[in-house]
Amino acid sequence: MNLPRFSPLAALLAGAVVFVAAACGGDDKDGEAVAQTPDATATATATPSATATATPTQVPPTATPTATPFAGKVARFSMPRFGIDAPIEELGLTADNYMDTPKDTNRSVGWYHIYDRPGWDGNAIFSAHVYYHNVPAPFVNLAKSVEGDQVSVTMENGQVYTYEVISKARYHRDTIPMGEIIWPPNRPANEQWITMITCGGELDSTGQEYVSRDVVVAKRIS
Repeated sequence: MNLPRFSPLAALLAGAVVFVAAACGGDDKDGEAVAQTPDATATATATPSATATATPTQVPPTATPTATPFAGKVARFSMPRFGIDAPIEELGLTADNYMDTPKDTNRSVGWYHIYDRPGWDGNAIFSAHVYYHNVPAPFVNLAKSVEGDQVSVTMENGQVYTYEVISKARYHRDTIPMGEIIWPPNRPANEQWITMITCGGELDSTGQEYVSRDVVVAKRIS
């Protein structure tokens, strides 16, 4: 079965609202500092004092720079519990403005490079088929995920990021809230997430397409 296409138009519109709301929120104190004014009753005449003895100036410790996350490609996706160890196929949008699906249908997991990248703050989006031409595909067992299941994403430079499943949900294909899935408003700013999407539920009346979508979310633990 083809993994049905997701229209990003509504997702982008909904996501833009979420993004703007997040950008305008927060607890930014940079512009709230009040300049201290001199006390009007202070004596203007300076009082002589003994010569001060110079004391050594302490040099503040140098802050440890934060390493910049790897900005290259994603190489592999694995989920040991289900025996998934798949190469990555980079995905974007189709010519008619739908989220694309893996062309290496029974082997690859797709990563949407137009959204967030693993290793950076945000939410990286992955998808794969469950079956294609009646042959099991990488996400055939994704709906069986439970909290605590581990997922590994290997980058092109060999860096491995490990994630732990924190939630699972099933949505009807006509009402799936793609904006909130791509840009989850409940993701803490200091957490890195990945979201996995595939088909689920029953087939529709055509017998060719699933009526639901399974969405599994995992957060980075190492």
